[in-house]
Amino acid sequence: RLGQLVDDLKAAVADTVNNFAPISNTFSNTHKTEMLTAIAATRIRVPGAPVNTWGGSTVDDLVESTIDADDGVFVKALKQARRVFQRRMNDLVYNQRPLCDGPPLYDSLNANAYVWPTKECSFLLLGLLRRPFADARYDDKSLAARVGYVIAHELAHLELAHTRSEMSTAGTAYANLMHRYRAQVQSEGFADVLSAVAIVRAGLLSRAEMCAHVSQIWCARMPQIPLQSYDFAAFNDDAVHPAPNARGDLLCETLIDLGL
Repeated sequence: RLGQLVDDLKAAVADTVNNFAPISNTFSNTHKTEMLTAIAATRIRVPGAPVNTWGGSTVDDLVESTIDADDGVFVKALKQARRVFQRRMNDLVYNQRPLCDGPPLYDSLNANAYVWPTKECSFLLLGLLRRPFADARYDDKSLAARVGYVIAHELAHLELAHTRSEMSTAGTAYANLMHRYRAQVQSEGFADVLSAVAIVRAGLLSRAEMCAHVSQIWCARMPQIPLQSYDFAAFNDDAVHPAPNARGDLLCETLIDLGL
């Protein structure tokens, strides 16, 4: 189900970049072409996925070390660790294989995902493949709105490989699209918007359903102060991600702005 969802989301994000004017117009023609090429080429890796599956590496499967019958448990572990190290050195350093064939940057159990915008690679770590982002019992809508939203968010970050000119027509379109977001969080906000728009336009969820899921994911307890005096968008002035609660609010207001 995740493999099929990845294919569907890559197609949806590419279609939105190419054909949905409020987002498409934020790209120059060259930038758009590069973005579409990157979306098609980027692989989604899941740590531990079987070799040569959609989420696995493309290197040959790990060759077993020569283990003798009288080797103790620690000797066996060291021999196998040596083989893993040798494969990584040979494949990634000497043979210059893609970074997607190597280990993740972070512990695989982290609830996180990240993308290398210039390396055509994104890692979906195992910590995200559990609630509230994923569960084998989730229906297709829940899966698309939660872990699918994260996958599409990382694909949207491929735009970071290229410089956006604020003086160009594309820069003006970008400023208009992202006017609800503070400058510090616009990069992450843009990825949220492109992700959600792609999912809604693909017919995987309605705008109201998408808003409900994202708002629930980022729901948080707020300080006990008068709400009328609280600036939700400035929850953390140093953060690059929109604040809890505000993240859903800003996204949903932008989707309404876009007429979805």
